[in-house]
This record gives sequence, structure tokens and C-alpha cells, in this order.
Amino acid sequence: MIMLTATYSIIALKIEQRRARWTLSSIQRHILYGIRHVRQAGGVDLEALLNRLAQFEQYCHRRKVEVFFIPALRKLTHEADALLDELEQLSKTSIDLMRSVRDKLQQWLRNGASVVDDICVTLEQCCASFYRRLVREEEMVALAERVLPPEEWFGIAKCFLYEDGRALRLKEPVHDEEE
Repeated sequence: MIMLTATYSIIALKIEQRRARWTLSSIQRHILYGIRHVRQAGGVDLEALLNRLAQFEQYCHRRKVEVFFIPALRKLTHEADALLDELEQLSKTSIDLMRSVRDKLQQWLRNGASVVDDICVTLEQCCASFYRRLVREEEMVALAERVLPPEEWFGIAKCFLYEDGRALRLKEPVHDEEE
């Protein structure tokens, strides 16, 4: 049973990572397309690109890896401390870059096209920061597979299963009972 919960936890984390990578890849393609067409009249809405990145950043903070796994890993082993600190720094960097893009976007709206290239570069940097974060998270999961004993995975799996059950209950349609 303990091995099954460890396997479930690891697979759940890896599936979540693949989903996050796919989502980021889609956003990156959209941003690269937008950057190529930003100078065309009505070509692209830079604010919409930034909003997609902001939604991705919010999604990242709601994932199991952030809500359950990282806090558990911090408590269970110190072997991951440097990696966890780097992940925290990458998260802060992404937030700072998005704030910078938003500030530059406001400047662009006030002053015209002089900062468009800077906005595009910062959007690309933000995507690169998110990508590095996802790569490092994958390394963190691999590290945890090596250092955490199977019984520790049980508590992590319990949190994951609880969250999955809660998410399913929220998606269930509400039916009024007929009299």
C-alpha cells in the first residue's frame, strides 16, 4: 500500500508537470507569434499576452507541487533546500519580470512605441524564467524520489487524494431534489 501511494504521488506530480509544460509551451508560442506581429496595426494586444502569463503564474501557485509537495519536502529533508531556495527565487524573478512588463506596458500606453522592444524582451525573459522553474521542479521530484522513504510519500499522497476529491466535489452538478 505504501509503495502504491508513493507511485501515485510521483505520477501525479509528473502529470502535473507535463500539463504545466504544455501550457507554458502554448503561451510561449502565442507570445512569440504576438511579438512578431506587434508592430502591425491592430496586430496584437500586449496586455492580453501579459494576462496569459499572469494566469499561468497563478495556476503554478495552485498546483499540488506548490501547495502540498514543496512544504512537505521542506519539512522532511534538508537535501532539497538549495533547490527549493532556487525555485523560490525563480518564482520571485517571474513575478518581478511580469511587474516590469506591466509597468512598461503602462509606459507604452502613455508614451507610444518606444518601449515595445523592451516589453517583448521582458516577456521572453519571463517565459524563460517559468521554463527554468519547471525544469528545476522536475529535478526536485527526482531528488525526492531518491531521498524520501516510502512512508513519507503516504502523507503526500493523502493530501493529493484529498485535493482530488475536493476538486471532483466542486465539479459535480448540484441537483435540486424533486418533491
